[in-house]
Amino acid sequence: MKKGILLIVAMLSFAIGFSQDTEKTNYKTTVDIFTKHYNNDNYRAIYNMLDDNFKKTFTLEKVNTFFKNEINAEALGKIKGRELKDIVRKGHTYIVTFENGTGEAFFLLDEENKIKGFQLSKK
Repeated sequence: MKKGILLIVAMLSFAIGFSQDTEKTNYKTTVDIFTKHYNNDNYRAIYNMLDDNFKKTFTLEKVNTFFKNEINAEALGKIKGRELKDIVRKGHTYIVTFENGTGEAFFLLDEENKIKGFQLSKK
């Protein structure tokens, strides 16, 4: 009986370990590029990473305003690191560490690895 319970606990632990979220390679690559552009204050390059549909609502002017005024990228400083928090549907949520604070970023990519959904908030 004890061996049976131990076996069940071991199998559940093994299954839970494999069910944890793992960052997809295409997201890692895209977020690495995004981080490089963010750290270089290259918001035009970030805009160019968006899919065509997203560009219709999140124009270059709105991208600039978002990072400069709403996020206040200058005060937050450069991105120092990130950690995958979770995956919801296919989108990846990260905890982002800046020089002067932390935030949370959500990325949703299309089939061509263009950003079709994005949110960034400071904590």
